[in-house]
Amino acid sequence: MKKENLLSIGALSKQTGVHIKSLRYYDSLGILRPAYVDPSSGYRYYSLQQIPVVDAIQLCIDLDIPLKQFTDYCMDGGSRIHYGKLVERGTILAKEKIQAIQERLAKLEKMQAEIERSELVQKSNTMVRCSYPAMNLLLTPYPENGTGMKVLALFHSLVQIAESSGLTINYFSGRLLHCQGSMRELLFYIGVDVPEGVRELPKNFLRLPAGEYLCCKQEAPAIEQAADIFPEQFALDYEKYVIESELSPRDYDCAAPPFELCCSLPGNLAD
Repeated sequence: MKKENLLSIGALSKQTGVHIKSLRYYDSLGILRPAYVDPSSGYRYYSLQQIPVVDAIQLCIDLDIPLKQFTDYCMDGGSRIHYGKLVERGTILAKEKIQAIQERLAKLEKMQAEIERSELVQKSNTMVRCSYPAMNLLLTPYPENGTGMKVLALFHSLVQIAESSGLTINYFSGRLLHCQGSMRELLFYIGVDVPEGVRELPKNFLRLPAGEYLCCKQEAPAIEQAADIFPEQFALDYEKYVIESELSPRDYDCAAPPFELCCSLPGNLAD
């Protein structure tokens, strides 16, 4: 083969705008073999027909198609490129990326709303009435004298249940006091999302409906004193939930995070 009819690797790099190291990497993957290798110098040479192959490889990179899959779209030793399949696969990946970005934006918007609500509670010296959206929770009994390590163990046990059930864990966790009549049940919870397709939910799953809550800041966990903190609500006979969680202000103190207590109001939990 006459080298004067071929491009050196440097010339191919200039022609395509692809770095020489990248061209060598494509060779190592087996997706862009040189048309000729000089046996005496080891220099690589490429044909003009391989320029579109380099362009197709760059398209794969732009579309986030793994280069190891490039041979699925390049046939007859690299002389034929199936752009139809490339575009079809790239379209699917682009739509998946758009969906992922939309889900991330929705999560960030939810977090931003929680930051604003937390700061409203933190700056207030009185009770604040807040609207809570519906929440999906996994629950487990909270032990007496629960230490930090015990709570961490509870958290991990709920995470395992969530993962085995196909549920998605969110950032929400804390303690929940369920009151009905003389019954008082103290629970630990983590928040979860239920992806489409999940049919069977674990027995310790609770969907807490959207509703109105009376909220106040606390310097430390104080859910055991909920009846004293919300005397008017506890004087009324209705099924109530008291949620204890860390506040999420813009400036979060990891060593001494602020807390809040939120008590559901009568007649304001709606399915």
